[in-house]
Amino acid sequence: MTQRNNLENKVNNAITYGYIVECADKQVHLLVESRDVFYNADDEIDCPLDVVLRKNNYTLQDLMNWDAREIRFIQTIDGKETILNSFSLDVNL
Repeated sequence: MTQRNNLENKVNNAITYGYIVECADKQVHLLVESRDVFYNADDEIDCPLDVVLRKNNYTLQDLMNWDAREIRFIQTIDGKETILNSFSLDVNL
């Protein structure tokens, strides 16, 4: 039983998630807690950005103040990043 728990902990620790916010003059990395990650109705891994902003002590107003251009939701497995989803905020209205 202890051996299985240790193996599960190693697997869980090897996979992390985050958001990268590309701004006009900087890049902001937001940490994502694994308990906030879930499979959505389309069976894709997802995590609500507003929750992540709040848990990192930011608001949607901060996002606007940074002049954010693109947001990427990433998965990191053993140091290798994979983009799970990305969207552009540079939209002309």
